[in-house]
Amino acid sequence: MHTPSRYARLASLGLILLMLAGCASAPQPESGQEAEPSESTGTAAPAPAPEPVYKPFPDDAIYPLLVAELSAKSGHVDVALENYLRQARATRDPGIAAQATRIARYLKNPAATLEASLIWAEAEPDSQEARYTAATELTRAGRLQDAMTQMQALYAMGAGANFTAIAASALESGETDRKALLASLEQLGEEVGSDVLVARAVLAQSLGDNDAALALTGRVLKDEPGNYQAVLIEAQVYQNRGEASKSLARIKAALEAEPGNDRLRLQYARMLAGTDLDASAEQYGILLQNAPDDAEVRLSLALVFREKKDFSRMRAELEALLAAGRQEDAAHVYLGEDDEREGRTDAAMDHYLAVNPSPAFLMAITRAGNMQFKEGGAEALDSALQRFRSRWPEHDTRIVLLQSELLVEHQAYDDAWKVLTEALAAAPEDQALLYSRSMVAEKRHDIPALERDLREIIRMDPNSALALNALGYSLTNLSDRHAEALELISRALALKPDDPAILDSMGWAHFRMGQLDKALGYLQDAFARFPDHEVAAHLGEVLWVMGRKDEAMAAWKKGLQGTPDSPVVRETTKRLGAPEPKP
Repeated sequence: MHTPSRYARLASLGLILLMLAGCASAPQPESGQEAEPSESTGTAAPAPAPEPVYKPFPDDAIYPLLVAELSAKSGHVDVALENYLRQARATRDPGIAAQATRIARYLKNPAATLEASLIWAEAEPDSQEARYTAATELTRAGRLQDAMTQMQALYAMGAGANFTAIAASALESGETDRKALLASLEQLGEEVGSDVLVARAVLAQSLGDNDAALALTGRVLKDEPGNYQAVLIEAQVYQNRGEASKSLARIKAALEAEPGNDRLRLQYARMLAGTDLDASAEQYGILLQNAPDDAEVRLSLALVFREKKDFSRMRAELEALLAAGRQEDAAHVYLGEDDEREGRTDAAMDHYLAVNPSPAFLMAITRAGNMQFKEGGAEALDSALQRFRSRWPEHDTRIVLLQSELLVEHQAYDDAWKVLTEALAAAPEDQALLYSRSMVAEKRHDIPALERDLREIIRMDPNSALALNALGYSLTNLSDRHAEALELISRALALKPDDPAILDSMGWAHFRMGQLDKALGYLQDAFARFPDHEVAAHLGEVLWVMGRKDEAMAAWKKGLQGTPDSPVVRETTKRLGAPEPKP
């Protein structure tokens, strides 16, 4: 039997977290993330709803909730979250889910925030805060269609929504997903607010429909001339059309009308970096005056100085970052590069070794390895990377793989084989090591060894599309076992039907079997998805053999646009006696 006293006591749990709720009621953007609600559109997040009424729930929930209450009081907020979340799952109570959501958000725990907010939105579908938080976290998690559903529910309530955040996050998604999101937005009709129009414009320009994007931004700017997002989209459209000067002029005009808009100024500085380094440095300097502690702006300014070859000013900015303890990994990489340029190899190595596992880690190891290889060959490279492996033993395999890649780049194939074989002695079932060694075996023209390693991966993982495709391509390219190769590639394609690398292999296998029409279809599909120079070499060869020489030249030229010195395209055209294509 449930008693009123229990309800009163349980309701008091909410009082403990009022401060947390106040701090976290609206999702706040992290620095540098444009796709976050309050910063990307200026649309205010919905105000928190009044404390929900707790519904009756089982007696065995009382004790865990009291533990949560005491944990929150004593500062053990993580324990409070664990208990609230467990009880939110068990009771589906909106009040408990609300508190779990707010604590999770306060602790910056995205997985828990997402789970709790979804429970809350399900239990209390009219809660704007629940819907808004769920949409935000779904966007962060890449579940964009689900985020769209939550935002559409908010929109139907007449509440502030943020479709632009979802659209911006979708830019990394595939074309199909972006088209689906655009269709969802178009279903809202034409009498919509600027947020919906901007979101549609973002997606339209990403899909190549520049005219539609301009029409949409024009509607926004007619009513809101200062909408900087619409201005940025217009500028992007002009860039898409190759009208760089018009793009810059558009942002410059908007910035003159609103000189305090640092978002516009940042984009202006970035665009100028491609055409006018002095002007770009000036804009970054203004941004830094406005926000001296902005480490990303300071790093960008340092890199502009690097492009200008003004190394002393670059170094000053990078050393300022180190002194402030900000962007340290990037600063170490570029300071190491500067020391290396000046011949200070020991100092450069110290900087590279100071880089932590981060986006700059790969660059640091690569630069250190190349520097040492130039000085002392494979042995010196090995010695240098052993220092990285000793410092970061948890990244040992990653460093070994990179070492083998560097050795392959320097055509030291036997040394790469030795490094990978030694690593495999300690980890014989490591598929990444096996795959890398198989690729080195190909460079050494050791086809039996290549096949052994790839067969071993397939034995461990029969659904490894990577190994199936690699073995199939190698057999069709380096042997006359074409039927066997086609069967392997077909298995890979069944697992990943849209993978351009596998489509390319399929086309090449059919070409080697003399089936030109089938080959052409697969290669055209692969090239449309991924206009890479190697795919271009294959497609061009098929077209050339079919007598469609103008189309072959066009394919090769397009492939050279991204890789002007492509050896595979040059070798193909030379072997066929075709004119040398120009990108």
